[in-house]
Amino acid sequence: MATRDPHQLREEAATAVARGKLDIALALYGELEQLEPSAAAWPKRIGETYRRLGDTASAVVAFERAVDKYVGDGMLVQAIAVCKLILQIDPAHASTARRLAELATPTPGERRAVRAKTTVAPPVAPRTVSKNVIARPQIPAGAALDAIPLAMVMPDTLRIKREDGTDAGMSVLVVEVALDDVDDVENEVEIEVVDPRRLALLRTPVFAELPADTLEYLIAHLELRDLYNSEVIFREGDAGATMFVISEGEIEVETAGQDLATLGAGAFFGEIALVTDLPRSATVRAKGKVELLALDRDVVRGAAERSPQILTALLHFVRDRLVDRVARTSPLFQPFSETERAQLASRFEVVEVDAGTQLITFGQRADGLYVMLAGKVDVARAGEGSLATLASGDVFGEMSLMSHRGSTADVRALTRVLALRLPAAVFQEIIVTYPQVLEYLGDLTSRRSRLSRAEEFLDLHITLV
Repeated sequence: MATRDPHQLREEAATAVARGKLDIALALYGELEQLEPSAAAWPKRIGETYRRLGDTASAVVAFERAVDKYVGDGMLVQAIAVCKLILQIDPAHASTARRLAELATPTPGERRAVRAKTTVAPPVAPRTVSKNVIARPQIPAGAALDAIPLAMVMPDTLRIKREDGTDAGMSVLVVEVALDDVDDVENEVEIEVVDPRRLALLRTPVFAELPADTLEYLIAHLELRDLYNSEVIFREGDAGATMFVISEGEIEVETAGQDLATLGAGAFFGEIALVTDLPRSATVRAKGKVELLALDRDVVRGAAERSPQILTALLHFVRDRLVDRVARTSPLFQPFSETERAQLASRFEVVEVDAGTQLITFGQRADGLYVMLAGKVDVARAGEGSLATLASGDVFGEMSLMSHRGSTADVRALTRVLALRLPAAVFQEIIVTYPQVLEYLGDLTSRRSRLSRAEEFLDLHITLV
């Protein structure tokens, strides 16, 4: 018998499912698995079809084949999602529980690959080091990470002091991940292919560089969600408490009616909701059938109680993603290559600012470029009162640094603030290293003259999904 065209089989199978002819679809998916034995999608579809037919035992067998193939392809996100399907059918399925534990343990090659991506930012200002022993964070149930003073629970916090020795009201949260304890053998001869798709999950904020038992806890508590064409995951302005990893399909991101991005399998979004209570700043909807792994705040809270370093890992990633957005948005960083933008992230500090702290003083040059992550700051001038309130996503300080002028307003923290800061000394170093950015100065004077008094302090705003 002549071999049938897989493309035609896929179309026939999809049509059979749509018409409810599940027995026919099952036979077609079986043919596809024989034609493409390495493809995990077909045993997964077989498992889904058996499940709809009520044959859960056969569904589990098919799903197990899919897990094996996904793991063989290095597709960890998809393997975890199918394990979740099995546990939905049989919560006591022991071999799947063991498989999830195995997936939580990176190989030595993967650990080295993650370590290779980690850089340590050099010190940029005199500071005293608070020798914090990691405390167990008491994050209220359902609350974001900014509900607690992170400087009190994160290790090796750096408390900044001014040149005169007085407290600056600001702490630097050390978010560079220490990998010195990773097991490795010197001079070991090993040839290992590290699949970037698997590393995509291991480098997400809540999975990267965590102890295996904490990683196992997180993976065990991931929730699998199915969505269908144009179904909204969350809307702009909604309250948020969950981040998502896409295991199958694509999602569309839009804000104010404008398309921002299309994200596919392995991508993640919504992590800002783990950090702050600010409403969602974009609408996200499914493009066709989509499977998501969802991780909410309470799971992160449980993990943080076991391993407070999850806070370090989460902030490490949030910093890198936000710096990338700033680099792609601000004219200052347009000359940078992709590699240089990635390196730029390590130069930004994550700072926690006490409420009432004066961040920038009128007439004085800004001490750095700030990206607001959580909390609020007030922009004001003597005799004129408040000009603006800046919050998550707002970026300020760039214009003062670029123009070498004093700041045009005072900036004071209205609440406890979590922000990214590129210190002025590092900013100046970048200017010297990349003289192309000086082209930006040509338009700066005329730009300032056209802006309102509130706007002349706010350099730009970035969307935090």
